[in-house]
Amino acid sequence: MSRKMLTANEIGLLWTQYIQNSMAVPLLEYFKLTNEDKTLEPIINLARDIAEEGVQQCQAFFDEADLSVPYGYSLDDMNPNAHRLFTEAFMLAFIEHMGKVGLTSDGLSLGTSAREDVRNFFTERMNKQDQLYNLCVNTAMEQGFYTSAPQIEVENNVEFIEGKGYFHPFSKRSLNTIEILHLYENAKNNYLGEAVCQAFAQTSKNKTVKNFMVKGKNISTKHRKIFTKILDQSGIVTPSHSSNYLTNNTDPVFSDRLMMYMMNVFVTAGHANYANGATHSLRYDIVYTYHRLSVDTAVFSKNGLDIMIHNGWFEEPPQAPDKQKLIQ
Repeated sequence: MSRKMLTANEIGLLWTQYIQNSMAVPLLEYFKLTNEDKTLEPIINLARDIAEEGVQQCQAFFDEADLSVPYGYSLDDMNPNAHRLFTEAFMLAFIEHMGKVGLTSDGLSLGTSAREDVRNFFTERMNKQDQLYNLCVNTAMEQGFYTSAPQIEVENNVEFIEGKGYFHPFSKRSLNTIEILHLYENAKNNYLGEAVCQAFAQTSKNKTVKNFMVKGKNISTKHRKIFTKILDQSGIVTPSHSSNYLTNNTDPVFSDRLMMYMMNVFVTAGHANYANGATHSLRYDIVYTYHRLSVDTAVFSKNGLDIMIHNGWFEEPPQAPDKQKLIQ
């Protein structure tokens, strides 16, 4: 018996998986070439295996369905002779972030897929992303690279909200732990975003791309400071990042096309994190802050897409036929 056709959901999910995994392969290959810490080798190898298997399995699904395989990215988008750009602390933090994003996206993909073999594919990926994330955290803790979330004392009793003042933006109460969670994680993500933008700005020779990355770094710095200020106002001490993430290398490492798409992935994930933070925050001033900062990321994302489209770098996702054109 022939298998059921892929649904529109599944085609879109598998297409995105192919593009993003193919993007990760040259990045992880560069990590492998420039890594000087043997304890990171299993992490880099596992992350690369996950990415390569993702590309191969998505291609198999497309071939079976007689669908075009995306162009994606390859090792041609990486300069293997470039000098070392990233430190081990950055590699570990970046792969940890990849693991978190992978767990979220693969979980969403599993929940919106119907065909059993597609669900099995995403289930297997979630198991491997889980393994990767835990390996990253354990290694970072052992090496002293891990930046732990704030620790606070909480009242040891159950209470219920008694009035609207709990939400009020002017009589600001102290933060609850759910708000701390999202503020801290968004500050942490923006710190990593600053490093990525700096790395791409100092290695790109394209003036437009370089200026775009500088703007991205400025936005990340601005947002990180806003999140940490809100935490500071409630007496929440945010651990500082003492690790140096980058070298002074200015050799081109990745193609401008790959760097622009990677920033698109970062900004998209960040935008989703802000929406999630706003949804789970109960102080209206924090909700407003997330919405206000989301405008920054939306405009920045639009500018990036414009650059990609102008240069012919933005690959079009599979699209439904235009029924109106068919009857003209």
